[in-house]
Amino acid sequence: MRQVETNAISLDMVAEPNQDVRACLRTVLSRIITDAGLSQTQAAKLCATDQPTLSKLLSGRSDSVSADQMLRWMIVLGYDIEINVCSRQQSPGTIKATLHG
Repeated sequence: MRQVETNAISLDMVAEPNQDVRACLRTVLSRIITDAGLSQTQAAKLCATDQPTLSKLLSGRSDSVSADQMLRWMIVLGYDIEINVCSRQQSPGTIKATLHG
């Protein structure tokens, strides 16, 4: 996999926090696949899923893939996952996913 420049995606936590987490992870997963030069078919094969499922997820049309599954796919694609929880300095709190290459 080639090196990826640092990219931060931050969303304000409103309404359903689980959906915000999934949106952040979906954006990061899409970036990982694109920057690795993988097709959706290649990425799906590496992640032991099918291309239609991955396509629906990446286009935001699927709730069938959990945040946990997306994290497992990122690990399979060569990334480590680190979760930091910090005291809130402002209101509302935020959910932030940062991709380090």
